[in-house]
Amino acid sequence: MHLFLGVDAVVFVEGGKMTYTIEQISQGLYNPQADDLKYWQIVFMAFAGQRTFHFRAVGSKRTIKELAVLITGNQVKHILVAMDRDLDHLAGTLPVGAGVLSTLGYSWENDVWTSEVVFATFKKFNTSPQTEIQAKNTIEDEFAKARSKLKCCVLADAILRFNKLDPLPRAKLEKIVRPSASGPPTISLETAKSIIRTQRLKVRPTRLRGPKVRPNTLRDCYGHLLANLGYHVLAHVLKKFCGISVTPKQLLGPAAIDAFATLLPRDQALTSHYNSMFGAINWAS
Repeated sequence: MHLFLGVDAVVFVEGGKMTYTIEQISQGLYNPQADDLKYWQIVFMAFAGQRTFHFRAVGSKRTIKELAVLITGNQVKHILVAMDRDLDHLAGTLPVGAGVLSTLGYSWENDVWTSEVVFATFKKFNTSPQTEIQAKNTIEDEFAKARSKLKCCVLADAILRFNKLDPLPRAKLEKIVRPSASGPPTISLETAKSIIRTQRLKVRPTRLRGPKVRPNTLRDCYGHLLANLGYHVLAHVLKKFCGISVTPKQLLGPAAIDAFATLLPRDQALTSHYNSMFGAINWAS
C-alpha cells in the first residue's frame, strides 16, 4: 500500500463517522475527515517531518489495536498506528511497540485543550491587546477550578480502570460541564458525585487503587469532557473580550489544534514522549 500511495508509511488513526474492520480497510475503506487526522498530521510533521505519510481514520480503537498486533508481530510493513491512550495503561491493555503511537494524555483532546492552547487560540481572534492579560487570567482561573472539581471523577475513573471495571458513564460525565449564557461554564460537582455513586464504589479508594494509580486530573480526564470545558471557556472569553457571540465548535476545534501546533515544540513533556516513540521506529522495515 505504501508503494502504491508513494509514501514511507501509511498511518491509521481513530476517528471519523464510520468504523471499519481490518478486512474493510484492506479493501481501501476509511474516513477522510476526522479531528484525529489533523492532530496526528501535526505530530508526525513535528517529529518525522522528513518522512512522507498517508493518513487514514478508521473509527474504532478496536481496529487500531488489531492493527497494532499485526505491527508488533511483524506481519505488516510500512504501517503505523496512532491512538488515544485512554486509561489503558492502568489496565495493562495499551499496545506498546515500535510503530505503535499513543497520546501522552487520555486522548488528543487532553494534549490540545490546555489553558495555554485556549489562550493562544483566543489571541488568534482578539484585536485588542490590552485585554489579553484579563483573558489569560480568566482562562487560567477556569482551568484551575476545573482541576479541583474534576479530581474526584478522574480518581474514580482511574480506580475503575485499574480494577478492570466499567468506567463512569461517558454520556453523563461529559454533561457535567454546563455552559452559561452570561458567564464561564460551570461544573456540577453534585452531578459528578451522583455519577460516581451509581458505580457503587464500596471499597475505600486507597485500598483499591494501589501505588500505581496517581492520575493527573486534567491529563487523565475523559477527553471529551475536557474538550467540552475548553471549548466553552474559549467561547466565554471570545464573547466577553472580543464581542464574538457566534462560536461554532466545528471552527474553534480546528483553530485550537492549529494553536497547539505552534506551542508543541515548547512542551517538554510532549516532545519527550513523542521523541521516544518516533525514535523507536525502524523506518527501513
